[in-house]
Amino acid sequence: MPKLRFRRLGLFYIAALGGIALSIIISQVLIQTSINSQQDDARVINVAGRQRMLSQKISKVALKIQQGQGDSTSNYQELKKAVDLWQQSHEGLQKGDSELGLSQNPSAVVQKMFTEIEPHFLAIYGSASNLFGTNDQSVIAQNVAVILNNEEQFLEGMDRIVFQYDFEAQAKVQDLKQKELYLFVISLLIIGLELLFIFAPLAKTIRATVQHLTESEKASQNMARELSKLYEELGRNYQDLEAVNIKPESPSLYASIRKDGSFNYLSSRFLRMMEYEEEDPPNTFGQLLVSSQYQQDFINGLLKLLEEGKNWSGEIRLITEPGDFCWLETYLIPVQTSGEIKWIARETTQLKEAKLKSREINKERIEKSVKEQQYRSALILEGQEEERKRLSREIHDGVGQMLSAMKLLLESFNPSSTPMKMRLNDAKDLMKSIIQEVRRVSFNLTPSSLDDFGLVPALNKFCEEINAVTKPEIKFINETKFINRLESNIETNLYRIIQEAVNNAIKYAKASHITVRIAHTINNLNISVEDDGKGFDFGRVERSGHFEKAGHGIFNMRERTSYIGGEFRMDTELGKGTRIFITLSLDKND
Repeated sequence: MPKLRFRRLGLFYIAALGGIALSIIISQVLIQTSINSQQDDARVINVAGRQRMLSQKISKVALKIQQGQGDSTSNYQELKKAVDLWQQSHEGLQKGDSELGLSQNPSAVVQKMFTEIEPHFLAIYGSASNLFGTNDQSVIAQNVAVILNNEEQFLEGMDRIVFQYDFEAQAKVQDLKQKELYLFVISLLIIGLELLFIFAPLAKTIRATVQHLTESEKASQNMARELSKLYEELGRNYQDLEAVNIKPESPSLYASIRKDGSFNYLSSRFLRMMEYEEEDPPNTFGQLLVSSQYQQDFINGLLKLLEEGKNWSGEIRLITEPGDFCWLETYLIPVQTSGEIKWIARETTQLKEAKLKSREINKERIEKSVKEQQYRSALILEGQEEERKRLSREIHDGVGQMLSAMKLLLESFNPSSTPMKMRLNDAKDLMKSIIQEVRRVSFNLTPSSLDDFGLVPALNKFCEEINAVTKPEIKFINETKFINRLESNIETNLYRIIQEAVNNAIKYAKASHITVRIAHTINNLNISVEDDGKGFDFGRVERSGHFEKAGHGIFNMRERTSYIGGEFRMDTELGKGTRIFITLSLDKND
């Protein structure tokens, strides 16, 4: 079901990106077309304005020729040049001329205006052309008069044409602004649809994922609490086993021993227990202890104590004739009147075996339950990391890419009004901040550098990220240039432990300097996190049981360290900062 949901969101996302891309392409096409058109309009207006100047120049040169002013040859050459350019420009404005840079046909209104001034143009052009090759003053005067009579009407017509060109250029600009506004509205509509049909469902899905992750973490904490209870139950069970309700036999006389250590009397109960035949019993008490593998020093010390007339009591383990163990609660009492030593005892073998058997059974059961809890905790931790990775990928590949596309869309807008530009710049800055925050959250969930490059580059990147957003100075020191790759779950848990330690130093210790140090020997990887924060009374907090509460940062760090087979140690003191040390055997990870 989640895969189907994300697939549907992905299709919406692709459609939205397609709409945004299409609006950007259309906007760029319109803008480029408008720029080219405005360049052509400027050239047309320039050439049209020059026509007025050329017509005035033709009239001026014609008068100079009539009045004989200046050099005649130069006047005719100047007139020829002006008439040719005037005539070329006149036709180019109507039909286009690549040499003059005129590429577009005029509108119907402009064409009508050119039709109205066409007779005046032909009259001036014809009269100017008649001036060439004649010296007859009457002909020259007649043609100059025609030029002067048509000049005013031509100039008025060209003024109207120039104004019309300018009006049409302004109309194109207004049309472009209107189209730009339409595209802006369409883009906003697309963004609104994205927010409604993509971002809102995605945010809802992410919230559900985060809630699921939180519930998994709570379940892990509950299991950790159960694990602590199991350890306590193990201790209690060991104590309870001592009270196994097996009634021992009453003490009785097992043997009488002479001063020289030889037996004077052996009870039938003792013979049955040891499974001796009538001719098999040992001759002396010392031989009995030697056959039961007691050291000679112990035997000599015991006999000397008895010779001195002192009592001895304790538990003796004897080896029967078939080779089995039996245990006796023994009292050796010297009798002064007879010179004998009375051996009073009772057998405790059954009681001892029952206790041992019960202890082994309960120990196996509890250790099995503990291992099951540890296994479930490990699965939950791995599940949490997988969920973090999935959530990080969804944020980075989904939300991050969408925000980047929206940023590109905003950057493609170029509104003309100043208030709109200011609001657009604010939107761009906000979008940039959102993208940075999304990337930071994605990195904290699961840093890509941890999977790609290993623990050391990920820690270096983490310290740089923290330095960029917090006041405390975080320093990362890789003393022995440790670059080896460990198992993925070990690297992940070490990263989480260090992340927790640094966050605690910032949030609770109020430290100004934090040092993350990594070193290794042939056999061990050593990691330390030190800060100069306010510290705390470790003994008092530990006695209060605060560290045993699941969810506490130090509890989590201990559990993660135990999970990967490492050793966790903390040194702290009020006003002297905190130091956390993690030692991990590298032999286990070869």
